Formats: sequence, C-alpha cells, structure tokens
Amino acid sequence: MNANESSRQFLNGIRKGTVAAVDGALCRVESGDLTTDWIQWFSPFAGESIEWLAPSIGEGVMLLCPSGDPTQGVALRGFYSDDFPPPSTDPAKHVRKYRDGALVEYDMAAHSLTANLPAGATVLIVAPGAVNVQTKTATVEAEEMTIDAKNTTVTGALLVKGAFAFESGMTGKGGAGGSTMKIEGAADFTGEVKSQGVSLPGHKHQAQGENAPTSEPIK
Repeated sequence: MNANESSRQFLNGIRKGTVAAVDGALCRVESGDLTTDWIQWFSPFAGESIEWLAPSIGEGVMLLCPSGDPTQGVALRGFYSDDFPPPSTDPAKHVRKYRDGALVEYDMAAHSLTANLPAGATVLIVAPGAVNVQTKTATVEAEEMTIDAKNTTVTGALLVKGAFAFESGMTGKGGAGGSTMKIEGAADFTGEVKSQGVSLPGHKHQAQGENAPTSEPIK
C-alpha cells in the first residue's frame, strides 16, 4: 500500500458530516466534498428490543468508514448544531423533542414528568391486562385520549371537569363519609329509578284517610 492510499484511508476513516437525504432505513451523508451512497445510521437499539427514529435532513453525524471506504460507512448521529440546538441546557432535565413540536420532559430536581403534545394530537394506551394509576392528584389536558385496557384503576381522587359519560353501567360504594353519590343540581333519568327496591315513579302508598300523613311506600 503506497503512502497516498494510506493517507486517503486515514482521512476517510472518521469524518464529520450532515445528513443530505433519507430513504427508509438508509441515508446519504455530505462531508466536505464527499457525498456517500446510501448507508445505515446508528440506532440505540436494533435487536429484540428495537427503536425507529429517522434522522432529519441537515442533522449532524460522525461518518465512520471501515478501511477508509465510504461505501462501507455508517452514520453515528447525535451532534447539536445551529439548525438543531439542544431543547434544554438544564443538567437536571431529560428532554426529548419531536419534529412536530411534541415534547417529553423529566425534571429530576422537581421530580416532574411533562408530556406536551401539539394541537390535534391523540394518546392511545393499549394494555391487555390492566392500567393502574397511583397518585394523589392527576391532571390530563388533551383533545382526545383513549385507554384500551380490560381494567383501569385510579387509587387517588379523580376530578372530571368536562362532561362525564358511561356506556356499560356504573356501580360504587360509600367512602369514609358513607355517601356513595352526591349531586349538586338537577338529575334527569329516562328509565326506572329505585331506592332499596322501591320504584320512584311507580311506588304506591297505603290509604291513610284525609289529611293523614303519607304512609311509607309499598315495596
């Protein structure tokens, strides 16, 4: 191997560049006067546990070329740039920002997890077993959220500020104060209403005579 070839291999072995094009799981990288053919990029996981997130055009990469051959190159992603600055510089935060503006942030100092989704976003959670939420308070702000689970348990208090609807019945029992349900305002029912087996619209009383107190309902 002559000196020129050795120098070429050395110079092409590791180069900084940017993503010029993306096609499926492949990309082209520009580095100086070099533009690669379609090559792979590094993913954090690519085995039985696997992750997919395509790179952005203009994203900074390190081009690694075995034997100095760009045709065998792979793109190592992860360089901040003027076009793609870090979403935070706080060392106590782990932040992930997506290209549509969605942002997921965990603040290790405040012990706070935030997921901020763009307008029109939806959330789907599929759990064939159960979903258990253990919290003192919970706030959910979303235009639409679907939880697809056989059972969902919330161990803390649950406040619904919008309309609350159910389709397959509702049951409950009294809490510490003994009261199962308290409604402030009117309640409209289109079907039968019973208390202790007595129909509200259809119950009868024993005849008591004129001006006598009404008897207890006949069960």
